[in-house]
Amino acid sequence: MKILISLVAFLLMIPESDFSTPLQDIDSSADEKKVMKAVVDWADSVFYEHREYKFEHFKAMYTDEYFIHVMRANMYKKRLDDLEKKKAMGQYTKTEDEYKKELSDLKLAYDKAQNEADNFPQRATYYYVHFWTNIATNDGVTVYYEHIMKVDNDYHVIEAVENSSIGKKSSSTKILYKKDIKGHY
Repeated sequence: MKILISLVAFLLMIPESDFSTPLQDIDSSADEKKVMKAVVDWADSVFYEHREYKFEHFKAMYTDEYFIHVMRANMYKKRLDDLEKKKAMGQYTKTEDEYKKELSDLKLAYDKAQNEADNFPQRATYYYVHFWTNIATNDGVTVYYEHIMKVDNDYHVIEAVENSSIGKKSSSTKILYKKDIKGHY
């Protein structure tokens, strides 16, 4: 309930003109790279052998608090851009000193909000991604397996569920894990 009240209060702070364009989603590209690295590191440590991997369907489950911080920074950035655009187009009607003060205040507010968003400790409750890789099996062949991976906020794999496979010889085909191979390490 506290989060909902905070979100409503935050939305009420946004000028009506800021609703003319839809709010942008959070850019998760940096998180996606970190998640993919965590998954590959996990696979390297768990499977006897795997190669030729790919990822699909990345999804970040960001916390409401982090979302609010990012949207606050985006709102200040939009207001800053709009102010500079008005000035450049000659539509700013106040004095030069008022413009400089307003610009300075918005830059400070934006920098503070962006810094808070960038350094927010609990960005996501978790991340999901589908991970495909050719994995060595007990049949002596590799099978292309898909695992649905769940990774925590600290980029540690917390769940890996085998979802499908391509190329199994039989139902008795099993993945070779490092822990099951004795004498090779």
